[in-house]
Amino acid sequence: MQELIKIIENYTEDDVINADTNLMTDLGLSSFDAACIIDEVESEMGVSVSVKDFYKYKTVGELADYIASQK
Repeated sequence: MQELIKIIENYTEDDVINADTNLMTDLGLSSFDAACIIDEVESEMGVSVSVKDFYKYKTVGELADYIASQK
């Protein structure tokens, strides 16, 4: 999860990100931010994440669990 948080931190000024942080409402990420995060996750973590998956998993923890399950 820490690797995902480090990626997300590049796209938000929020410095308190944890498993319960909602990607859209708490961080205010745009669709462009989402696309950039997905690209970084794929290149740095070696896991394919679709835009649909990104929006399906609302919190950082849910997305991190999904990513872990794909490895």
